[in-house]
Amino acid sequence: MKIVYCHSYYQHRGGEDVSFESDLVLLRQEGHEVIPFTRDNMKLNDKGSLEMVSDLLFNRDTYHEMLEMLEAERPDILHCNNLFPLISTSVYRAAKKLKIPVVQALRNYRTFCANSFFFRNDRACTKCLHSSASWQGIRHACYRGSRLATTAIVMMQYYHRLARIHNKYVDAFFTPTNFAREIFMQGGFDPQSLFVRCNFLTPDPGPRQLTGRYALFIGRLSDEKGVETLINAWQQRNINLPLHIVGDGPAETKFRKQAEGNSQIVFLGHLNAEAVSKQIESATVLIAPSLWYETFGRTLVEAFAQGVPVIASRLGAMNELVKDGESGFLFETGDSGELANAVEKIQSLSTASATAMSKVARQTYERRFTSLHSYEQLLKVYEFATRNHASHSSVASLLAETQQRLDNVGQSWNA
Repeated sequence: MKIVYCHSYYQHRGGEDVSFESDLVLLRQEGHEVIPFTRDNMKLNDKGSLEMVSDLLFNRDTYHEMLEMLEAERPDILHCNNLFPLISTSVYRAAKKLKIPVVQALRNYRTFCANSFFFRNDRACTKCLHSSASWQGIRHACYRGSRLATTAIVMMQYYHRLARIHNKYVDAFFTPTNFAREIFMQGGFDPQSLFVRCNFLTPDPGPRQLTGRYALFIGRLSDEKGVETLINAWQQRNINLPLHIVGDGPAETKFRKQAEGNSQIVFLGHLNAEAVSKQIESATVLIAPSLWYETFGRTLVEAFAQGVPVIASRLGAMNELVKDGESGFLFETGDSGELANAVEKIQSLSTASATAMSKVARQTYERRFTSLHSYEQLLKVYEFATRNHASHSSVASLLAETQQRLDNVGQSWNA
């Protein structure tokens, strides 16, 4: 199978970038020809405001470049990951013109929410889920604190809804969890063309052999990730376990100041994949205290793969991935006291109970998050997209033929 795969890299590298690169490797390993079509959002600063608004609605440059690529390559599938903002849905139209099926990954909530997180004022917010566009987002300047920038995104959302862009041009969608799928169905997506395809971890690191020595957080240092709740747990309770914080981000300075005076809290900054795996290997527990509706939780899977239990917010996809009391513990979102209690529960487990929890964590990975399982799910999405596209093309051809016959009859009567 030949696949053209679209992705616009984020300014701060994140899980969607990793998913794109992992898919490239996986599909090529399985014998498919994959041709990447990428942009880098670091170039956003080169564009003026009016040009940005225009490109969000329809990027002529990417349309023509994609059309040229598709005409030359004639792939079986156009697979889209992140299109915001430098690629845009203009690539759908290029595929439609050449009758090529389109698959779209749904890894964030940008379709409904201006900031893509469903997060405002330090809590989950879904006020715009059932709206034609996130008008409330303009009022609250939800995208980077700017009403002007938020307005541009809301215009894009409204145009996509009004023109039914996703309905007309995309043959199949997939989300990484059932929770995310439910959100998109609530927002009006057709459940028939909306699949769950989990993220995966490869290569398999295997279950760790070391005894844990610290609690671990891995992620972007920003408000929606719940790092403030995490640090408060250590500041308000005398937890006899070091806390390692891996990552960087826009709120790093604030969090470092919050943790001042506590020698148990160690900031390690950004680490490469190998160093992150080493950190997980020696961890007692991974903590995911997010305040927003995570569509997935890649770090949770990385922990499960090594048999490391997880403490996570009882929210969104994390509530789906972590089985309370079996592969880790859940705590009430934003409650630092309950988080501290969960850490103490982990510490108080007997050797037998800790071993059993580690085994369940590892089994969760083996059952749901291997590359083979994810690849099989993706093939089903591709197969559906191909059938769905053929069906729609047949209907379109029939309608065009019927219209032509009606035109002919009309011309005969006029004659």
